[in-house]
Formats: sequence, structure tokens, C-alpha cells
Amino acid sequence: MQEMNSSKEIKDLPSHFVRPTFERPPSLVSFSLLAIVLGTLAGLGGYLIGKTWLPANLSFLNTQPDIKISLEQPLVDMATKNLKSIAGIYRPTKINALLGQPLFDSNDLLGQAAVLTSDGWLMTSDQVLLDKQSLVVLGSDIYNIKDIKSDKFSGLTFIKVAASGLIPVNLGFTNEFKAGETAFTILDSPNNINHTFDASVLAQVHYAKANVLSTDLMDYYLKLDQHQAILGSAYFNVKGDVVGLNHKFLDEPVLIPVEYLRQSVRHLLDNTQRITWGINYLDLENNSGALSRGNVVTVSPIKNSPAAKAGLLAGDRVVAVNNDTISKDRTLTSILQNYRLGDKVILKVLRSGIEIDIEIK
Repeated sequence: MQEMNSSKEIKDLPSHFVRPTFERPPSLVSFSLLAIVLGTLAGLGGYLIGKTWLPANLSFLNTQPDIKISLEQPLVDMATKNLKSIAGIYRPTKINALLGQPLFDSNDLLGQAAVLTSDGWLMTSDQVLLDKQSLVVLGSDIYNIKDIKSDKFSGLTFIKVAASGLIPVNLGFTNEFKAGETAFTILDSPNNINHTFDASVLAQVHYAKANVLSTDLMDYYLKLDQHQAILGSAYFNVKGDVVGLNHKFLDEPVLIPVEYLRQSVRHLLDNTQRITWGINYLDLENNSGALSRGNVVTVSPIKNSPAAKAGLLAGDRVVAVNNDTISKDRTLTSILQNYRLGDKVILKVLRSGIEIDIEIK
């Protein structure tokens, strides 16, 4: 009787006293791994289906626009920042009686100008058709032109408006702007709501179509890979500094280098004039790639010019001007155009293999 009761008690034991087993139930880790594998396979399948049957221009499948935005956005931000320093030059237009302001369209836009000084001096190309009847639009403000000055050497025109507190552009340095580097500009009028910007790369540092150069004319320009800017528009490097101004040379778009912009601005602010040197020459290094000491060969000094009176002869190789050695980055013209009336200038010249000094007064 006692044995039967014991047997019954064992039979009636709760389920958690079931005999142990070596088989383990599935864990949460196993379920997680399975979910990850299934999710990966589903995602891959969806991607293959999308690439095969859905249009390729859907934004969630085509990642190229996102990459493009991430690369160009810093340039757009920099260009937007410089909008306050860029003005539009417009033809005179009628004033709307109700609004009390001139109304412009794209056909009225002559070109652009960059702010040089806070008190109202701006610079543009002399190929922008300017007169004192033209209007300058900077942001929401419209100005009449008070004064116009030109620099025939560089092809720049400076205009003065009655303004104060303007934000000047920052002029960079030509020798810091290398071939292959990016430059950008504003393609539309600065007072437009939806702005369009253009980026290009520097293709040629010393661009000139003439073999015989002159110390009294622009000897080189900057050439971009793609060029479609508005006349007089400023091109900026990735730091936001101006590296050139849009111009045309023999009907081809080029940039006036910032080196010559700096010189011209200095003459404007100091109210000085450029010197006529009177030297025609061949630049062997920049025109033919020759690397040799005395890379500039004088073709012919102009009669009665300061160079001719100093004794410079055809065939002389000019090595340096004062302490500035002539090189591919420092041309004879760019060096001489830094001097002003009254400065002492000594040309270091190789003549028949002998080095001599020629002082130009």
C-alpha cells in the first residue's frame, strides 16, 4: 500500500521536475542571426529588382546626386558668401511708377563687377559696355555711377558709386593657383533669387596667342577648362579668394590674372600711371618649354624707349630685374609692371656669354 502511494506521488509531480535532457531550446541569439540573414537576403533581392525593373533615376536607388552634392556644396556655400561683394551692371531702364524702382530683365545685364573698397570702388572688364548712365545693382540697392577709370594695360575698368560699408572681395595670389585646381563663379545676376554657379579647373597658367610679347601689353592670361561666365565676373578659388576676372582675348574667354588685378588696383588707389618700357621679347620658357638661364630674349627695343636709351640690344638675354629672377612664374612683363616712375631698375643681361648690368632710367 505504501509502495502504491509513493508511485502515485511521483506520477503527480509538477512538470518542472521532468527528467533533464541534453537537447537545448533555440536561443534569442539564434533567432537574431536568422533575422539578420533573412533581412540581408531580402535587401539584396529588392536592390536587384529595383536595378532591373525600376527607373534608374529614382533618388533612393541612384546615389550619384548625393555624392555630387557633397562635393559641390562647399563651393556653393563659398559662392553664396561672396554674393555680397558682386554687383550686376545694367543698361539704363525705365522706372516703374508704382514700385519706384527700375525693373530689369536678363537682356539688360551688361556684366558684373567686384567690390574693391568699402567706400564704393568696383572693378570689371573694359569689355562691359559702361557709361555713367549704366546702373549698378548690389543686393537690393541700386546705384548710379559717379566716376569711371580705365587701365588699358590690363583691360580693367574701375567704377565708383556713392556707397559706404561695402564688403570688398579678397584678392588671392597667382602663384598659389596651380593648373588642375578648381575655380568657381556666379553665372546669373547677383540680385537674382535662384543663383547659378559654375565650377571649372585651371587648364593653362600662361596662356598667350602671340610669340613675340611686350613689356607694355598683357603677356599672359589664365585659361580654364570650361568657361561660360559673364563678362567682368570674378572667379574664386576654393578658399574664396579672387584669382581672375572674366575677359575676352581675341574673342576667346580668359581670365585676367589676379597678379595684374593687384597691380592695377594699386595704381588706382595711389593715383599713379604705368611705365612704358619698350621691350619686345621672346619668352622661351613659357612659350616653348625651354628651361635655360636667361629665358627671355630681346627681339627689338622700341626706338627712343627707356630700354633702347639704356643700351639694351636685340639678342640680349634678360636674366633678372634687380633681385627678381625671371622664371616661368615671374615673367619679365609682370616684374617690370610692378615699378613706378622714379624707381631704379637694373636689368641683368647675358650678352655674348658675358653678364652685364643695364640701368633703365
